[in-house]
Amino acid sequence: MSEKLRAVFHACVPRPIASAIRNLRQTLHLYKDSVLQAHRYNRNYSRVASTELTQLETRIMFLSHQIEKGLSHGDFRYGFGRKVFLALPAMLKSLELADSNYEENTVFQESMSALHEYMERHIRAGKDISWQKSLFTKEQWNHIKSANPSRGGSIVIRRSTKANNSLLPYAQLNEHRHSVREFSDEPVDINLIKQAIDMAMRTPSVCNRQPTRVHLILNPEIITKALAIQGGVGGYAEPPALILITSDLRSFITSYERNEGFTDGGLFGMSLLLSLESLGLASCPLNTMFTAKADKDTRKLLNLPDNEVPVMYIEVGNFLEETRTCASVRYTGNQITTVIK
Repeated sequence: MSEKLRAVFHACVPRPIASAIRNLRQTLHLYKDSVLQAHRYNRNYSRVASTELTQLETRIMFLSHQIEKGLSHGDFRYGFGRKVFLALPAMLKSLELADSNYEENTVFQESMSALHEYMERHIRAGKDISWQKSLFTKEQWNHIKSANPSRGGSIVIRRSTKANNSLLPYAQLNEHRHSVREFSDEPVDINLIKQAIDMAMRTPSVCNRQPTRVHLILNPEIITKALAIQGGVGGYAEPPALILITSDLRSFITSYERNEGFTDGGLFGMSLLLSLESLGLASCPLNTMFTAKADKDTRKLLNLPDNEVPVMYIEVGNFLEETRTCASVRYTGNQITTVIK
């Protein structure tokens, strides 16, 4: 609409009607843009039968991480990962076809390292892994046997190394932090969690509107029910504390901001994770990628208002004296950066 037409519109149309028209226009934009966004996602996400390199890397990374999580479990279960082993060898073969330099591929190396640790731990315990071996090609199995252990698998986290976290410079604190899924039975200091939340309040948000809301859950029964709905932490004991980060939709003013709450909430979540780490508390972020039913059940359980959308959970507790966690090897900055000149 031109400035001249806009002026005529405001002069001739009563304010309530003009507001109703603007609101209708925003609603139409919201639905149209959301549908276009859904179409783009549907065209590009990594399906089971994907053959494009990045999509293959995504699925292999997902499967390899399942192996890493099993390797880091305190109650180690020999022979775990049957579903992973039924899918991973074929995907690795597809990766080999899609990437002529696959041996240097970060995802391939991580997968080989995780499988190497799996193999070594079973062999040392005298366990039969002939079935797992039979699923891989001879070349793949040779890569697994000779893999660099530092490129994947699990690593040991010791509580003693966390004593001086508050004194670490940012680069070291950030490098020092890992997601921990098993916690000490020692009660967690609620005041430390609240201090970490206060520290995270320096997180930037759109126009300083601060849409993030924090729900600190301490009731063990509610934590158990919430994580059962979330569905991603089976086999682990419940944490002493569980944080749900949400975003208040009332903080946004146009349809174009429909995803901003996840951006602001994600930024807050990372600030909170680092704040917890700096105070010597163990933590692990968990997704809230809910189905409609899971969303409804979570809202009912936690009495969440309609105007808040879940962004992520964070488990919180004290470190064990020694525990394992996933190596979760990262890409380098150069691998993900495009320079536009």
